[in-house]
Amino acid sequence: MLTALFSAITGLISGIVPDILKEVRETRAASREMEFLRLNHQLTLERAKLEVSAKLEETHEQRLMAEIAATKEQIVAIVAAQAQPTGVVWIDSFNALIRPFTALMFVLMFAIGLCGYSFGLTHNDAFGAAMTGMFSEAILATLGFIFGYRSVSGQKKAAA
Repeated sequence: MLTALFSAITGLISGIVPDILKEVRETRAASREMEFLRLNHQLTLERAKLEVSAKLEETHEQRLMAEIAATKEQIVAIVAAQAQPTGVVWIDSFNALIRPFTALMFVLMFAIGLCGYSFGLTHNDAFGAAMTGMFSEAILATLGFIFGYRSVSGQKKAAA
């Protein structure tokens, strides 16, 4: 009797076990497929975000380049307009003399101060430091003016 009971229970279980195993297998496969779909969706979303940000960056760079080109054209137009004579003789003469006069005054003040320091008229180390700084600034200003003028005049020649 006990043997019959065990064989009946074993028969029932052996009929249900393959279905249970199949269900477990299908559940695992479905969960793996859902995980795969979720990761695929997440990767697609991230790729789309990167593409959008790259396009935004590209349009931003294009806009900046357009602004730079417009600013450059505006500056060249301003410099060209400033170089044109006004037609009023004394204003044109004043505009023509202001840079050389300013440079001459600076050179004279510099030479007087340097001679006074060199020949011992002033024995102040702070004055010597100021003269050294002024000398460096004078060289930098002269070089800046020369190269700035040459670059603008070079642009005028290239535009013509």
